[in-house]
Amino acid sequence: MRRVVPFILALIGVMGLSLPTAAQPQIDSSFSETILPTLGYPEVDISVGPEGVTAPSTLAAGTYLIRFSSASGYSGYLNFMQPPAGLSPEEENRLALAAASEDLVQERWVYAGGNNTFIDNVPVSFLIDLAPGEYRVAASYYVPDQPDETFEEIMELLPLTVTAQGTASASPAPSPSVSPVAGNEPPSTVTLEMTDELRYIVSPDPLPSGPQLWKLTNTGMAMSHHSVMVRIPEAVTADQIIAEFNALMSGTPPAGEPVMAQFTFVGYAALQSGGQTTWIEFDLDPGKYAVICYIIDPMSGRPHVADGMVTTFNVA
Repeated sequence: MRRVVPFILALIGVMGLSLPTAAQPQIDSSFSETILPTLGYPEVDISVGPEGVTAPSTLAAGTYLIRFSSASGYSGYLNFMQPPAGLSPEEENRLALAAASEDLVQERWVYAGGNNTFIDNVPVSFLIDLAPGEYRVAASYYVPDQPDETFEEIMELLPLTVTAQGTASASPAPSPSVSPVAGNEPPSTVTLEMTDELRYIVSPDPLPSGPQLWKLTNTGMAMSHHSVMVRIPEAVTADQIIAEFNALMSGTPPAGEPVMAQFTFVGYAALQSGGQTTWIEFDLDPGKYAVICYIIDPMSGRPHVADGMVTTFNVA
């Protein structure tokens, strides 16, 4: 559930609970651009807006700084996907949208990673290392001011060919002074590891406050995950979050104010398949945080959070 705030509020509403505005989940984006622009990676702009999706059609293999933005009033989602062969364009679009908006992982698809815009006209940046191959720039968005508040989500899949180094240039072109170099890993200071055992491992812990370059890597091979990062009260534990989520899903909410209503959403990284890595810069204030996976397990039909994929960590 990548738009997690509406999802949590919907769960609370289904349980018949009424929360004051001040108690509802908040968004306080902690995406940062202090470090990323200084690293010298070629930049690629991708955007969603009234004209649809704007993205390159060819890139040379290597690491890129992706700057993803949405026009005023638009909310956008981006992932670099590789669908299996044999699907029609209509089927590709339907399955890509299901992965983006409903967190339904599709069999034999590869999700290289991406992100979601939080604030109008403010780009979200991340680094991604693209290997040669055929991709889809999968970008979806809500059109503002739709009649009857239907908020239909539109998915577009734009073909992207990533060629062997030196056989194609970025479109739009990268900085002329920098060439993408595969294997030139960015200098991260924090690692967030996602595993097939439904665990996140954050190191170091505690980690320093201020701008830090995070390496988000799925070290498993069987499962895809995303990363929803929230600031939480000091007394809240991962076990509490898991128990409350399961209680809400079963229709037996715990007494008192839901823990989820005390979340402040600070960051996000889109769906990543096993073996995929992205890098994102976060500027976190001192405090306690949790990272949560809401992806639906295709075998059990249960969100990963329900089976324990929540980890808390501290920022000093």
